[in-house]
Amino acid sequence: MTNHWNEDHPAFQIAAARRILANEGCESRVAGHVSLRDGEDAFWVSTFGYFGETLPEQVIKVNFQMEQLEGTWTPSPAIAFHASLLRDRPEAQSVVHLHSRWVEVLSTTGNDLGMYSTDAVLFYDDQAHYYDDGVQTPVDGNRMSQLLGTKRLLIMDNHGALVVEDTLEAATVKAIALESSARAHVMAQLIGGKEMPEAEAARSKADYHTYFIPMMWEACYRRLRKSDPDLFECFE
Repeated sequence: MTNHWNEDHPAFQIAAARRILANEGCESRVAGHVSLRDGEDAFWVSTFGYFGETLPEQVIKVNFQMEQLEGTWTPSPAIAFHASLLRDRPEAQSVVHLHSRWVEVLSTTGNDLGMYSTDAVLFYDDQAHYYDDGVQTPVDGNRMSQLLGTKRLLIMDNHGALVVEDTLEAATVKAIALESSARAHVMAQLIGGKEMPEAEAARSKADYHTYFIPMMWEACYRRLRKSDPDLFECFE
């Protein structure tokens, strides 16, 4: 099969990110989305489908008015909140929304992610909450954006979470770290575990952004070539 995809194309990058998320325990059935900005008023975003089956052809391009510009697959109505977040955060390039197992469990508590694991420091002092009160629009992009403000993690109570970041790579790795940190949070509380000192979380945060995020992306991408050869067949 031949087409216009290559490894630098936004649709391929999103497909790769979703495959990585699936491989790292963040599968979200058909409900999660990954987006990547394209200019000032448009973005590429995944459509319905398991993370682990994503191909570039399943990724579409829409503008902030939800008009479909490229691609033929049917978008989820919920992707409108990606437009709100990207519109209000000009520096942001990517949004990952996930319903992974331990993130869903944590979201039922209404609490912040605790500093129970080392990679949790990525979210230190950088969390907000959104809830559906049963009266307003269930996924209100404007309200989500207001509640998130300048923070990077929005825990959607009784739903899941989303990560807003400056790069697709950072959003993907932080989503992976969120799932593993949520698991550590839940399990640690069962055995009476203690959080790390706040000073340690604050000190380690910068190092994890500097080293952990790029090294994790590179390692996951190398592993992807072996685990998901069908993804790379789209342009071979």
